[in-house]
Formats: sequence, C-alpha cells, structure tokens
Amino acid sequence: MLPTLAPDATADDARAALEAAGWREIGTGDWAWVLASPDGTLAARVTPFDPAFRLFADACLAGPPNPFLVRVDDVVPLRHRGYVVVMERLHPADEARARDLVASLGITSASDPTSPAGASAELADHPDVVDLRRRMEDLLADGARRYRLWGGADIRPGNILQTADGELRLTDPVFVHGPTVFESIRDGRADLLADFSRADLEDFLRIPAFVPGPDTDALRRALDGLVLSDAQRTTS
Repeated sequence: MLPTLAPDATADDARAALEAAGWREIGTGDWAWVLASPDGTLAARVTPFDPAFRLFADACLAGPPNPFLVRVDDVVPLRHRGYVVVMERLHPADEARARDLVASLGITSASDPTSPAGASAELADHPDVVDLRRRMEDLLADGARRYRLWGGADIRPGNILQTADGELRLTDPVFVHGPTVFESIRDGRADLLADFSRADLEDFLRIPAFVPGPDTDALRRALDGLVLSDAQRTTS
C-alpha cells in the first residue's frame, strides 16, 4: 500500500516514505526514480519535475483502458509540480515483439528517428493499436501546444515493456527536451524557459540526471542569476 504523502512532500521525502513502507528502488532514469511495491505487483515513479510524463499519466487515467498501454492507478501530487505515479509493475519486453508494436504504431520517434520497420498489417490494423495510435497523436499535439521545448515522441522498443504474463505495454512515450532546458539555464536564455516557473526550474535541477557536485552547483548559480518574468517568479 502506498504511504500517505503530504502535498508539500519533496521527491526525496516520497522516496524515503516508500522505502520505509517496504518499497524498493528498481530503477533510475534521467527524470525519475522507480520503486516496486513489497508484493512486486505495483511500481511508483517518483519525480520532482517531469511535465511530459505527467501529461501521459493524466491521459492514461482519463481515457479507457487499452491492453497495449500501461495501467496507471493514481497520480499523487508532491511539492510544486512533483508527483508519484502509481502503476502496474512492468519488466523488459521481448525485443522482437517490442519492435513489432513500435513499427505497427507508425509514429516516428523524435528521440530515435530510425524507427523499426516491417510492421505486420494485422497488428497495425488491430482496433487496440488503432486506438493507441490516435491517443498518442492527441497527446503529442497537446504537448506541442503547451510547451515551447516539447521534444515529441519517444516511442521506441526500449519504452515497450511487458507484464509478468508477457503482455506488451507502452510507457514513457513523450518527452520535454531536457538538454535544451539545461542549456537555456546555463546560457541565460530565459526566453526559452517561459513555460516554467523558477520553482519548476529549481526542481528540474533535482531530477536524477543532475548528481550533486560542482557542475550542478554551477547550474544552480546560473539559475539564481536568470532574469525571469513576473509570472515565472510567482508561479509555483
């Protein structure tokens, strides 16, 4: 069971509470830490800031179930725009089957333009794949409307996982272009960061990609010196 998390809890607070409740860390990405429930059936994705996955998780909750889409059970808010996504526990997928699903969706991945080819017509025309394709296209359009630094699709075999029973699931299919956020902070490009508040950017520098040390300290100093708009300064 997920422990109670206060709305002002940080991602570090959430991880500590989960670990105290018997959850264990099973993975770390650039944007988030992932912990498995004590019984191994659920996963908790903890992040201080990741607007793209939040859009995806909210879309999963809002839409009907799809057998090729990860099941999201809840999104628990943390401080500022941090959150915990509670979802089904997944595992590495069979590579050939994962490549077939990616090819069948037919959405070019901005993170890897060399998308797998050779989709089976049967899978590409499957009603659940057609539904998933439409929902991903809607999600991509929504992200592009919201964020100047929207990265686009990240639909690749590595983001196809599977359940313990071997059922394929798409997860983490979209992204905000983190390297450009980093470069904009470093180079003082406040104009490119207008979609984010100072609190957002401070929390961005707390994602796992930024390890403690001189380089991250320098980025924090650069952020302190960044001249942001009134809206960015006051939005949390």
